[in-house]
Amino acid sequence: MVGVSGSELHQELLFAFGGGERDVTVALLDGLVDRTHDCFIGAPLKPLNTTVAQHTGDDAPPSAQATHLASLLFGQPSRSVEGIAPMCRGLLAPIFSDARSVCGQADLADAITRALDHGADIILIGAGAFERPWYPGFALADAVAKCNASNTLIVTSAGSKGCTTLLRRCGALNLLPVAALDSVGQLLGGQCRDLGDIGIAIPGTSVSGAALEGRVVQRSNPNVAAGMVAGVAAVLLGVLCRAGGARDPGAVAEAIRMTATPRGALGGSDYPATWTGRKSLETAAAYLTGRYESAYASSLFETWYRARAGATRSDHAAFRPRA
Repeated sequence: MVGVSGSELHQELLFAFGGGERDVTVALLDGLVDRTHDCFIGAPLKPLNTTVAQHTGDDAPPSAQATHLASLLFGQPSRSVEGIAPMCRGLLAPIFSDARSVCGQADLADAITRALDHGADIILIGAGAFERPWYPGFALADAVAKCNASNTLIVTSAGSKGCTTLLRRCGALNLLPVAALDSVGQLLGGQCRDLGDIGIAIPGTSVSGAALEGRVVQRSNPNVAAGMVAGVAAVLLGVLCRAGGARDPGAVAEAIRMTATPRGALGGSDYPATWTGRKSLETAAAYLTGRYESAYASSLFETWYRARAGATRSDHAAFRPRA
């Protein structure tokens, strides 16, 4: 059992390692964000003029979901909501609106491309309705190919309302789907088919974030969990760069996966590996900077890690098990 709520995990992660770096850029692809909320005062946020933004206009209403997600990332210190990566630069790229509740592949491709053009290291795609059928069109496949070429990390919400399956069919290399766990360790919304061997799960219940009209509310869903993991990824990328490593969001994704607790090894469950607290973040940071040998949580975890690392092909030399 996890025994921790998403709210507790969120509090443990706040301002870890200084809350990120200004030269790390995170793009949020969701709805319009209510930037008048007090938590965003002083946040380095840049709205992008996506196709959806062009069609909605300046007077379109903001999205409650997007505003909540943005606050988990960029909420400033000592405000009503504090984010995990408040020092990082944020790009706000609308793909949903009241008038366009279903995100078409062309709209998603446009938002991804614009985010890349503005230097996105990490792209968080919010949950919602995405255009079917699930085979990729040329525009989206091309946008994903650009993400692959730039080693950009894409974080998604696992489950029926995410776009993980579509992005996998586009050939996304650095894709990290995230599921949410309730307080007793069960997956919110049931088993997630699109996690495969590339996703993780974290506690995702009762996480406080910004709401419309200056309010603060709690939400519990995989989207919230994905937002927290995107913040973690941004912080870890800053750690890697400060340690003198190459800017490598793909290495960050691998560190997050490889330092998650293997639930199958610990309890016979076929659920995805799990992050449960600040220790997970510290272990991933040690993993990235080459000091992972001293950070094993247990002999069981060490045995599992060595077996998995030996069977996992990686281009990152620091990730290969040492003799």
